[in-house]
Amino acid sequence: MGVTLRYPVLAENNYGVWAVKMKIFMRAQGVWAAVEGNEAVDDKKDQMALAAIIQAVPEAMVLAIAEKETTKEAWNTLKEMHIGEERVRNANVQTLKRELERMYMEDAETIGEYAMKLTTIVNKIRALGTKVEETTVVEKLLHTVPDKFQHIVSTIEQWGDVTKMTVAEAIGRLKAYEASMAGRRRDKEGGPQLLVALEEPRLTRAEWEAKVAEEKKKYRSKFDKSKIDCRKCGKFGHFADECDEVKKATKEVAQLAITDDDDESMML
Repeated sequence: MGVTLRYPVLAENNYGVWAVKMKIFMRAQGVWAAVEGNEAVDDKKDQMALAAIIQAVPEAMVLAIAEKETTKEAWNTLKEMHIGEERVRNANVQTLKRELERMYMEDAETIGEYAMKLTTIVNKIRALGTKVEETTVVEKLLHTVPDKFQHIVSTIEQWGDVTKMTVAEAIGRLKAYEASMAGRRRDKEGGPQLLVALEEPRLTRAEWEAKVAEEKKKYRSKFDKSKIDCRKCGKFGHFADECDEVKKATKEVAQLAITDDDDESMML
């Protein structure tokens, strides 16, 4: 029982694999000798080999080899066309790989900006037919961010499986950490309230004390005073500076001072 062979189709970036498959298939058909050209091949086998090649190339290339008289001439034409293109492609790949190796994230860049640059170069390399593993891209990303990301990078490497992590996941974790750092920085600097404070005009001492007293009153209004014990009299229900005992004692001292002044005036 005969086996019908389905020849692989030559594409823009698969010449190496295509040539190997064609050699195996044409050997199975007994016509590979026509390509090698090392021995005499009868015309029938030569035409069978040429027909096999015609079936395995796109229509745009058929005209390039249609005028060739032998299979060997047609094969060599295809080889020259694609080996030349492959050399150019390999040169472009090497240029992109060197650019990728030199890439580091700048302090002024965001994770989103750097990730876009990185993945753009990786996609260009892949488009030229060269495989780039996800793990390679993830490791490149983690090892080329600034030192301020060192904490999250160490956490990812210690507690996550980098070999199974996607590029999208790594970018997402770095972005989340970047956002949290920005939030902490705003809190530390006072955020929008600091900017407002800086824009306010300078206050006199009396105005400032009044403002502090107002803020203090607002702050204290949030507490249940029944649970607050006074540090002056020990009773519950008020703060020390609101203590009636202190106010009473202060008033008595003031009255005593007035009495003393009056007595002194009379003696004089």
